[in-house]
Amino acid sequence: MLRSPGTAAAGLVLLDGHRLTGRADFLAAARRTGDLLIDVQLGSGGWVSEMPVNGGTLAWWFDAVWWRITIDDDVTPGAVRLLLALWETTGEERYRAAAGRAIELLLGAQLASGAWPIAWRPDWIRGLAPDFSDLGSLNDGATTAALETLLVGARVLERPDLHAAARRAGDWLLRVQLPPPHAGWTQQYDADDRPAAARAFEPPALTSWESRYAVEALLALAVATGDRRYCGAVAEAVAWLERSALRAACWARFYGLEDEAPLYLASDGRRVGTPAEARPGYSWTGDFGIPSLLDRLGRSVPGTRERPVAGDPGLCPGEAPHGFDRSSPEDPRALVAQAGLLMAAIAPPGPSPCDPSR
Repeated sequence: MLRSPGTAAAGLVLLDGHRLTGRADFLAAARRTGDLLIDVQLGSGGWVSEMPVNGGTLAWWFDAVWWRITIDDDVTPGAVRLLLALWETTGEERYRAAAGRAIELLLGAQLASGAWPIAWRPDWIRGLAPDFSDLGSLNDGATTAALETLLVGARVLERPDLHAAARRAGDWLLRVQLPPPHAGWTQQYDADDRPAAARAFEPPALTSWESRYAVEALLALAVATGDRRYCGAVAEAVAWLERSALRAACWARFYGLEDEAPLYLASDGRRVGTPAEARPGYSWTGDFGIPSLLDRLGRSVPGTRERPVAGDPGLCPGEAPHGFDRSSPEDPRALVAQAGLLMAAIAPPGPSPCDPSR
């Protein structure tokens, strides 16, 4: 499972643990994770959310028949960041080489607009069977995770071309942000960068989780470049996020583009009244890491102050676990999410250049 919180997220948490404690077993486990990523890296340079692996070996047929590389859910971007972190830690060239191949895939997958789609597919397949997954997207962190990963690559590999690509993505985020007072982002955009639907239960709508990802990406650009022009968009989005909370530390994932009413949908796209009636297995509500973001920007808000790992929606206060329960010792993804939250509590990010109190 590479979909976050998954393999790459676990490796990054282990590396963070090694840096803080010096424990050799943490580093050894992180290296095993990176070695697996190298062993299953596809010929295109990327990875897929779920891959058929037996004993560390990818099924022989998979690379020949699978043409779709996953960008969203921090799959390929997360793998790149782990490999870059392993190269920084160990100096072993194989980690750098594998990361470099995947970075070239991300550069090739970036759209002319500056955005990324949720998946990369060869041009001939896109021509034969185009669909929304080829268009610019923030769904599950597609564009934003790729942007932040290129910023890491620019720093670690000393490649200014990666900074330039990340800036193009940041410019796209500025262009497609909705105007105040609805100054968030939508999951999916069409070929003209207008809000669009994705799957039947993913309407054109303001989205809190993906808006938080967009703000985090713009903050990362402000840190990496020193360019404060991203801060205006951050301030407008934060104002919308603060206003759109359902209650303290609780947001709906979707809000109407015009009325900002919370949206919950059944699997066939029918609007329903509550999250309980909506399509199961989807994060319709949560804290979505927004309290952590607001705290970093000098807001006083209830809820956890730690930034969750990608793919962890968090919970509204008093809400029963859905998706996965961070406290469950039997769910590997839940353990990765909980470990990431604990690590973030130990080593929180520094102050934001867009904090108006600075």
